[in-house]
Amino acid sequence: MPGYGGSADQPIVRAMAAQLKSVDIAPRSMAFSRKKPAGDFTPELDELRRVRDSLSTRDVTKLALVGRSFGGRICTRLAAIEPPDALVVLGHPISPPGHPRPDDEAALAAVKCPTLIVQGDRDRLGPVAVLRDIAAANTRIEIFVLADAGHQFGARQAEGLRHAAEWLVTTLEA
Repeated sequence: MPGYGGSADQPIVRAMAAQLKSVDIAPRSMAFSRKKPAGDFTPELDELRRVRDSLSTRDVTKLALVGRSFGGRICTRLAAIEPPDALVVLGHPISPPGHPRPDDEAALAAVKCPTLIVQGDRDRLGPVAVLRDIAAANTRIEIFVLADAGHQFGARQAEGLRHAAEWLVTTLEA
């Protein structure tokens, strides 16, 4: 799932798909049909469900949701109510300064599947301290912090995506 306003061609989405292919995980990228999110995210959740459900017609034995930023918010909300086998969020914009997102915090706290969040230690949209507080109360959540990285990951992107792909291999094989 891409970030806000992004598409399946978003560079980080393509890079994550390449990482997944390199570890023999078949990715299925998608994009939202709406350019501006709905207030309650119902259309976005429905689109994600449709893509997820379309995979059940294939020989898919394990399913992981992977979302970048806004896409991660949507994946987390779905995982909280309909858990996949694993969840990865690449840069969770959980609590931007002056814009708390209690519904996002509640959704993350409620996930019931193994969850990895890759987060830059300088990500102002998703302070690591907020994520650590939630992870302390939910043992299913792991946080991989990229030093000297903001929300876009920059030069640390390859490291974060590689870690996410390796984590998924280990988690999905368990």
